[in-house]
Amino acid sequence: MKYNKQFEEIIARLLPLEIEGSSPEQIKKDIHTLAHIYAKKDERLNRIIKLSDKQQMAILELNEELDDYKRNLEKKVEEEIRKRQEQEALLLEQSRLAAIAEMIDAVAHQWTQPLNVLSMQIDLLNLKATKHGTISAQTVHEFKQNASLQIQHMSETLINFRNFFKPMDDPHPFSVHQMVKDALTLIQNEMERTHINILLEVEKDFQIVGNIGEFKHIILNLINNAKYAFEEHMVKNREIIIRILGEEKRIEVIDNAGGIAPEIIDDLFELRSTTKGKDGSGIGLYMSAKIAEKHQGTLKADNTATGARFIFQLKEQA
Repeated sequence: MKYNKQFEEIIARLLPLEIEGSSPEQIKKDIHTLAHIYAKKDERLNRIIKLSDKQQMAILELNEELDDYKRNLEKKVEEEIRKRQEQEALLLEQSRLAAIAEMIDAVAHQWTQPLNVLSMQIDLLNLKATKHGTISAQTVHEFKQNASLQIQHMSETLINFRNFFKPMDDPHPFSVHQMVKDALTLIQNEMERTHINILLEVEKDFQIVGNIGEFKHIILNLINNAKYAFEEHMVKNREIIIRILGEEKRIEVIDNAGGIAPEIIDDLFELRSTTKGKDGSGIGLYMSAKIAEKHQGTLKADNTATGARFIFQLKEQA
């Protein structure tokens, strides 16, 4: 403000109307003063410009650092996503291999009974031939009928297991009731062997769009977990109820095996969380939850008075 006022006074004196009454010394002095003021103003302006340049440079450097950080962050995110996808693909493969092993074991159990029946029929036929010397046409016919029934049962078993592992490129709607029935057919003999009674309650059927073979893995895994719990808790009267609630688009799998431990129930569907202690891999329920999500649903669990209840809930379609 001081320089501005002095500057204005000098300019006023140097105006044509005022300069004639001024001495040369005064004019010279005024011009020097004016030059000094300009120099001060120029110096101040230069400092402001330099400061502004520094600020601009600092802002540019910060923007460059921010851009580098964003690029690095994007690369890290892409890398983490890639690693997660690879991990999930590996887990899915492990789960698939575990399911194959379980299915092969189930095939062995499914075939044990018809093979034993065939063996007994052959022994009986041989005994009759040895004892009587001849075999009647009726005996041969009965043998053929019985053998055909057992072979048909074994053939149907193979077809069911083949369909279970058959990939489906395009998702399509399937009946939940039929899906559960097909899944139970695969483990029928195993349930009889382990004395597990399965009750299927159908309030109303409904459809899910997806891969029926993949979805069966949820039902089979939940039943397998219940089977392990029955054995661990030495439950005698073993019962599993599967409810299909079409009005609510929900499937419930309920057992009387004692329930899920409180310390793991909240993290039950997290990777490496297991209901089987040291015998579990922690993959089954994790993959079951992923399959549920893939089929536009959720999988959750709680405890009843006598055991565990797993619920698949189909999400409302927009």
